[in-house]
Formats: sequence, C-alpha cells, structure tokens
Amino acid sequence: MESLMPISRIVGVVPSSWGQESMELTLAALQATCAEAVSPEVVIIGNEEVEARMNLAARSGISRVWQVETPEDIDADEPDAMATLAGEALAQVACAEASSLILTPPGPEGEELAARLAHGLGGHCLGRCLKVRLEDDRIVAERSVWGGRKLISLEVSGGVAVACVRAGKPMLTESADPVDVRKIRVDARAPAAPVLATESSGESLPPVESSKLVISGGRGLNEEGFSMLEQLARSSGGTLGGSLPAVDAGLVPVVRQVGISGKFVSPELYFAVGISGTPQHMAGISPDTRILAINKDPEAPIFSMAEAGVVGEWQELLPEVLGILHDRE
Repeated sequence: MESLMPISRIVGVVPSSWGQESMELTLAALQATCAEAVSPEVVIIGNEEVEARMNLAARSGISRVWQVETPEDIDADEPDAMATLAGEALAQVACAEASSLILTPPGPEGEELAARLAHGLGGHCLGRCLKVRLEDDRIVAERSVWGGRKLISLEVSGGVAVACVRAGKPMLTESADPVDVRKIRVDARAPAAPVLATESSGESLPPVESSKLVISGGRGLNEEGFSMLEQLARSSGGTLGGSLPAVDAGLVPVVRQVGISGKFVSPELYFAVGISGTPQHMAGISPDTRILAINKDPEAPIFSMAEAGVVGEWQELLPEVLGILHDRE
C-alpha cells in the first residue's frame, strides 16, 4: 500500500497585474485554509505594485513571498504565458515535489489558471471550492454541484492540488515584520499564438462579469418581463443577467447566469427583479455590490441583503421605471 505524505506546502499564486483585490482574496483563502503545521507562502508573478502586495502579505501573516520577474518578451497577461510562468516558478520552489495545495485568485481567470497549473504540474484541479481543509495526509475540498442543489467532497492524498476558494476579505494586522522575499527568474519562452475560430454569439449587451450595472431577473418573470429588463439595461447603460431558474426556463442565456454555478459579478449596482435571494444565487454577487430588489413576496430573503427594496408586482413597477428613464432621455 502506498504511504501517504503529510501536506507540507500551501502556496497562493497571484499575478500582480490582476489588481490588489486578487491579492486580498487569495490571502483570505490562505487564512481560511491554512493548518497550524503549515506556513502559507505567496508567489507573486510580475512587478506591478509589488511593495503594496508585500505589505498585505506581511499584515495577513505570510512569512515568505516569492517574486517572479517576468521576461520582457512575454505578455504575462496572456493565459498560456501566465500558466507557463507560474508553473516554472512553482517548480523552482519545489511545490511539485511535495504534497502541496496551490490556491489561485477566485473568479473566472483564477479558475482557468488553476486548471492550467494542475495540468502542467501533473496535479489535481479541484476548481471552484466552497471550503478546503488540510488534514494530516490529505486535502479535503467541498464543492457545489447541480446549480448549488448538492455538495460533494473531494479528497486528494499526495501530490499537488490546485483550487480556488472565495473566503471574503483577509484579516489584517495594523503592522507586521517584513516578509522573507525571494526573487525567482524563469527561463520561459513565449508560447505559440493559438489558432482561434470565432463566431457571433448574437449577444449585443456587455458581459455580466464586467458591467457596473446588472439588471437581473428570476423565476418570478416571464418573457415579457425579461423584455422589459433588457430595455432597462439598454436605456441605462447596464447589462442583463438572470438566476438559474430563469436560465432553466430559457428566459436568459446561460452566459448571463449569475450565481454559484454561473458567473460571479461585482457591479456597483445589482437590480434584482423576481429573484428570491437563495444562497446559491447570492454567492455569485460581490459583497461590496449595492443591491436593489423588487419582489412580490415581502418575506423574500433578498430583502435582508438589499440596500433598498420594493414589495410589488413587476408588471406594475417595471413600466413605471421604464417611463422615468424614457422621460430623462
């Protein structure tokens, strides 16, 4: 019987060009996952605002940071190049030779990076996880499946596992001792440009994950209601979203699904109409987003999370909102 190795490394991988929020989310995931016997480390890829990230790492309890200096002839923001740089850096810090957990920033880009790293390192991709915990000889991850209707547990014994965990904001101290910073130079070549075939999706509204205003509908609406929401989105410069039941009913494309099994959005304002506010849906909305809700059920859970809400029928309220917007044009 193969002997099981104790978990010896837990490392967060953060591309510096992805912004400070990616660093904060990864640090929070490290704090939520780390075991007492394992000191977390961070690999920062790139040179953008590294000092600020070093300070965040120190204040969150990280003792060692690896900084990867990126070659000038490589576009580090290109997914293949980013995965190549991160994979070579992790190989240099010997993560592939130990029983290790690697965490990438949560979100679509982080999930893609996690999959590429797992493939390149010959490890296990755990994907988007709700929780990950370290035990003596294994990594145990909890994931949501079937649109959040069920939870599954994944166990990895030995080798490398790569995951994304959304754990909110990190706990930071006011000050901390400087971290042990070690620079890494990677001898990576620019990957060959992929050959892409493109086709029109027929979508003319912006993607939900990059919009500052998302107008979203749920099971409480029909085709007429979603037509009104689309008019609102076009008139206000926002975009259209929907819940899983609305996608299942064919009222909105799956690329516009918001929730734990869909897209994660972080707009300034999320206008939710006919959405009850299940945990599976709300997990797809940034906690920093302001929510405005319309629902006919005064006991709908979304009202407890909304900044403002209106109890009423969408058939009466949406035409009024559209009328106000048209009057302003």
